[in-house]
Amino acid sequence: MLNLKVEGITCGGCASSIKKALAGAAPGSDVVVNIEAGEVKVTGDADRKTVVAAIEGAGFDVVGDAA
Repeated sequence: MLNLKVEGITCGGCASSIKKALAGAAPGSDVVVNIEAGEVKVTGDADRKTVVAAIEGAGFDVVGDAA
């Protein structure tokens, strides 16, 4: 499981953009976006580099691991 701190998540549209990007980059993974905390949790066999690239490609900044 990856638990990432992501800057720029401000609304449900942002969460949808991240989920859509990860659906293509990490198919079969479960994605949970916590808007208030600015966190994205990804479970499954997703590769960290692929996940980070997809989130950043959607216009958000991955700033590290969430607690």
